[in-house]
Amino acid sequence: MLHISLWVICSVGILLLLGFVNKAQNEVICSEIEVDIDRSNGNFFVGEEDINAMVYHEIDTVIGRAISDIKTERLEYKINNHPSVYNAEVYKTINGKLVIEVKQRTPIVRIFNKEGESFYIDSTGQIMPQSPNYTSRVLIANGYINDSFIDVYQENARNVSDTLANRSYIDEIFTFAEFIRKDKFWNAQIEQLYVNKDLEIELIPKVGNHRIVFGDAVSIREKFDKLKVFYFKGLNKTGWNEYSIINLKYANQVVCTKR
Repeated sequence: MLHISLWVICSVGILLLLGFVNKAQNEVICSEIEVDIDRSNGNFFVGEEDINAMVYHEIDTVIGRAISDIKTERLEYKINNHPSVYNAEVYKTINGKLVIEVKQRTPIVRIFNKEGESFYIDSTGQIMPQSPNYTSRVLIANGYINDSFIDVYQENARNVSDTLANRSYIDEIFTFAEFIRKDKFWNAQIEQLYVNKDLEIELIPKVGNHRIVFGDAVSIREKFDKLKVFYFKGLNKTGWNEYSIINLKYANQVVCTKR
């Protein structure tokens, strides 16, 4: 009987303590907004002022407000919908601080379409608008590209996987850019992709005054391997400015046009 009484007393005590703690937490006032933006990828598309603006767009008063009244899920949803944000986490501390941790998207190629409009594709295949305050030094793609930012954005919005849909040139460009980014040699060598009037991909290297006619992204690794062999065993002997065009479209061949 004594054992049961002690158990009841302890249970009531715990419930009272939890109620006290919960009441105390509900009375905590938000004293600070801490924004932590991960810049490990070297980009500055999103600033602290951008995050704060989104917070105050959703909640009129933050500082001085009961921390329990701030809906972190609502803020996370808002910030994660920013086109340059890869992921955002929002949480509250017991001492009244609202913490927002943001990871930016990593652009890998910048598109310039036929109309001169510019936008990025990130490492996941998601498109990003250009920023008026920051330009990322990435691979450039231009030429006969008809797709506009809004066209691709709307296509992405309809795509469940939230990545690039099966579009004419944008998907091809993403495939090339992703391959080049992951290869140390080609990432240092190729500076531009060009979609020519025949809708083929051409590569513009940083070294050598020539164009590389690649065609489409079919057998992309084999074509790059073939080009690397030609670079080291061919151009090293003839000189890097011997040819104006290097054509990789044909299987097991490198067809060159002299100047």
